[in-house]
Amino acid sequence: MLDRAVYIPLKKTGIITLTLLLLVLGYIGMRTNVQPDSSVLAYGLGNKVIVVDAGHGGIDPGAVRGEKREKDVTLPISKILAKHLSQAGAMVVMLRDSDRDLANSDFKGTVAQRKRQDLANRVKKANDANADLYISIHTNADLSPRWSGAQVFYNPGSEKSKRLAEIIQKELTTILGNTKREAKTGSYYILSNTKMPTVIVEVGFISNPGEAKLLYDPAYQSKVAYAIYSGIARSQNEDVPLVDTKIPPP
Repeated sequence: MLDRAVYIPLKKTGIITLTLLLLVLGYIGMRTNVQPDSSVLAYGLGNKVIVVDAGHGGIDPGAVRGEKREKDVTLPISKILAKHLSQAGAMVVMLRDSDRDLANSDFKGTVAQRKRQDLANRVKKANDANADLYISIHTNADLSPRWSGAQVFYNPGSEKSKRLAEIIQKELTTILGNTKREAKTGSYYILSNTKMPTVIVEVGFISNPGEAKLLYDPAYQSKVAYAIYSGIARSQNEDVPLVDTKIPPP
């Protein structure tokens, strides 16, 4: 084994050939990379007002299975999503950035009444902000532990919401690789009362032990957030290519 570097001189023509080869390989790498150039992916998001709603919070844990609580999953995913959107030039309205609900601080009433006021205040904040899009993050749950997979819901009366939901669903399917679910209509207060295209993204079933473990994994949370962000970006820019499923996003 040599203990010193050996340098092999190249002729001028060899340098030119090598340079051209590296450029070609670099171009191929760009074409097959999972994450398109950030400026391309972000195109169309500049100055868009986007509401990011981490479902539940405070006294409302959302769906609970054992020690797993929905509110503990929706907040970190929402924070990562908000960061992606902000970096892309969007104006993000984060409805909650800590473990709290949005009921009035002086509210006095039943838990059910507090939840209703919480939802009403979320919708009001979005409408008052004249938001362009509303993204609500939740986890799903069922009595049976067998069900799994992320799914996006939208208002059947809104074509723009349908398109947004279908594109986000496609990105979740492509990037996560563990759901065959399709975007679906839903009769939910937030979907029916917001004035802008709105979707509810159920990022997985907290009632499924395997998926619940994933949903608590920071790396998986980042993957979910990126998939949602990618769907939002593509909904605003049809020219952005689909993501390659072989290499996970950062």
